[in-house]
Amino acid sequence: MKKKKLLQMGSLLSLLACSLCFAQKINFKSHELSVNGYVRTGFGWSDGGQMVNFTTPDNVHKFRMGNEANHYGELQFNYRYKDKDSVDLYEVTYMMAKFIPFGSDAYKQFPETAQLYGKINKVVKNANLWVGKRYYDRRNVESLDYFWINSAQNSQIGLGLENYQIKNSGNMNLAFIRFKYGNNDAHSYVTDFRYLDIPVSEHSKLNLLGQYSIKTRNDISNTPRSAGYALGGWWTYSKKNISNTSTLIFRKGSSITESPNSGKTISENAGNTITYNLDKANSFDVINNFVYDDKQRHAVQASLTYQYRDFGIGNTDDMKNILDNKVSKNFFSVGFRYQYYINKHFNLALEAGNDYMKNNRSGVEGSLQKVTFSPQISWDYGYYSRPVLRPFITYAHWSDDFTGSTGVSDFNTRLISKNNGVSFGLQLEIWW
Repeated sequence: MKKKKLLQMGSLLSLLACSLCFAQKINFKSHELSVNGYVRTGFGWSDGGQMVNFTTPDNVHKFRMGNEANHYGELQFNYRYKDKDSVDLYEVTYMMAKFIPFGSDAYKQFPETAQLYGKINKVVKNANLWVGKRYYDRRNVESLDYFWINSAQNSQIGLGLENYQIKNSGNMNLAFIRFKYGNNDAHSYVTDFRYLDIPVSEHSKLNLLGQYSIKTRNDISNTPRSAGYALGGWWTYSKKNISNTSTLIFRKGSSITESPNSGKTISENAGNTITYNLDKANSFDVINNFVYDDKQRHAVQASLTYQYRDFGIGNTDDMKNILDNKVSKNFFSVGFRYQYYINKHFNLALEAGNDYMKNNRSGVEGSLQKVTFSPQISWDYGYYSRPVLRPFITYAHWSDDFTGSTGVSDFNTRLISKNNGVSFGLQLEIWW
């Protein structure tokens, strides 16, 4: 077991070592090559066994610190061609990524291609034309690792025009994205329009989102063609040591995605069971993310999220008789992470959160409370300063309805009959 952990960490650290060797930009006349990336690795234990994640069933996200039983790494290579005035004209980006759950042997497989796309810059009004496979303007809550807008991850290909500037009134982005399902001819298509950075006041801006999506018929899973849309927006405020983002998003039909880490339409079937009717299903999200950081003594990130999901189908009994006309799920989460700076290289971090979930299809309802303490060793002042080394201890408690599904993994079932657990370990996180 110890050897496997070292191999898992080694596969991620080798990515880190290789990339740091090329971390500086390499310039040759008009050509520039740079490398950037992200690594999260470490080790931990839960109840004396392999570390597990403390999450609700059907979870939307989780509070991250001391609650990530995995290794993850991204290594990205960027090529740019500049003109004589050092203006970027052309770009090519390639990224490989690797996710390894604690205890897994996934380190044996080669990293996947996460991004591979090219850009032609300054096409019209400073707008850039791009084509390929990419992470497209993702937005997230860092303490939750929650990408509440993630239209293109895991796509097959995309095409878009970004940063089309409107004088004194923000900029517009337009993208067309295609996803593929397995080894058949089923696809989904997304048209994504954004009007960003509309000035509201000296310190705040408004951002608007509109999507239209189509999922083609899938003969293998026997699911029909469906369509959908998404409408939403987010307001940002930034002044001195404070930043805040407030978001509302409504999704209908095929614009409901399978997870925050993918833009692909959610599956209507789970085995032989129909889980969604995309002609009727909808989802509504509320997100608020607040950060205060004086970079001298205190930093805090506080988050609130709510999601209501209507599956578009009715509950049935064991004989498939319809009992009602609505299956729905509610998920509500609130919490914070606080850092007290001792000096620029050492701070004390405390994270606490509560997740509530009610699913009237499974009849499961309850909440999960998680608290983590970590004396962090960091590179500098700043909530987002990396690298950071985190020794941590985590305690979690959950409702009896979650017993058997929370705090359990393929590599540790010691908490399968319990409603609380403790994890401890060490994590290294770095981006560059």
